[in-house]
Amino acid sequence: MAEIEDCVLELGGSLDARSTPEIRTALHDLLSAPGRVVVLDLGAVTSADVVALRVIAAASRLAALRGGRIVLRSAPAPVRRLLTVSRLARLVEVERTPGDVHVPRPRVVRGVTSATPETA
Repeated sequence: MAEIEDCVLELGGSLDARSTPEIRTALHDLLSAPGRVVVLDLGAVTSADVVALRVIAAASRLAALRGGRIVLRSAPAPVRRLLTVSRLARLVEVERTPGDVHVPRPRVVRGVTSATPETA
């Protein structure tokens, strides 16, 4: 049996309705192997909307059904607040401090960056 390699997916920019197809595709590709742990590094995320967070929550549920999980790392305070207000916090795992979740062989797969222009 092949060993499953866990990974880190770095997200950056604005996570919104325009970036969700790319996020969804990347997560579904990574979750094709049962039992995989995917750490979503949100350290470079500048903003997020509830649509993008729902995609992540749905992928988290899919991961759980396949014996794996998705963990959010370095989630900015506004993203954590939106997770709480939208009640999606109960559906996703958020690291309290980076490194809490042990990913035995971390591997950055690719970054997903929004094409949405930043506004002041």
